[in-house]
Amino acid sequence: MVLKGGGISSATVPEKHLNEIYITVLKQSVGPHYTDEEKEYQYKMLRQILGSTVALFSPLSANSLGRLVHVTKQDIDQTLEDLHAILDIPENHSQPLRLHHPSFRDFLLNKNRCNDLNFWVDQKQAHQRLADSCIRVLSTALKEDICGVTTPGALASNVDSSKVEQCLPPEIQYACLYWVKHLEKSGTQLHNNDQVHQFLQEHLLHWFEALSWMRRVSEIVHAIISLESISLVS
Repeated sequence: MVLKGGGISSATVPEKHLNEIYITVLKQSVGPHYTDEEKEYQYKMLRQILGSTVALFSPLSANSLGRLVHVTKQDIDQTLEDLHAILDIPENHSQPLRLHHPSFRDFLLNKNRCNDLNFWVDQKQAHQRLADSCIRVLSTALKEDICGVTTPGALASNVDSSKVEQCLPPEIQYACLYWVKHLEKSGTQLHNNDQVHQFLQEHLLHWFEALSWMRRVSEIVHAIISLESISLVS
């Protein structure tokens, strides 16, 4: 619907107000007493942490997100400290972070709405960073018999779920499930001997094993099809 005489969509007014609220909250999270260097670092942390939060396919806790994207607990806490107006930040940092409203995701990823480049997040870059982070943590964590079950052919259903969660913490399970989807969303193309190729050469069977312990074996077929669709023959 168009307002008479103004030529402006009726949806524009509330969206504009939301934009102003979000920008105000973000600006207020960067202390006026900060030096220029401290401000640049805070902007970087905001883009990285908020950009990761809105790009996740499933919410993670502050602790798990920090381990996934390799950000210290101190930086996570400091960055999130003044963002309660836009994020549900549980006192228990093992509980997932959530947006109060999905409109913040649309705002942060839209350059026209988030017109302060200190805060705007490039969606493809955010997914690429998350893909890189997922591959990094998996390359470090995955190994043969990751759950320490020495009996060959043991069924996942016969292994206590707490054992699986201990050996495969939330950020590792997230990375197993979604690293391929983040690659897809990043728009990247795969080549021989690149990071993904090297990861699969070393950890393909370890990744499959981890998914089986998570009882998500069905994800393997979809992931392989997706990887083939973004691969270049070279």
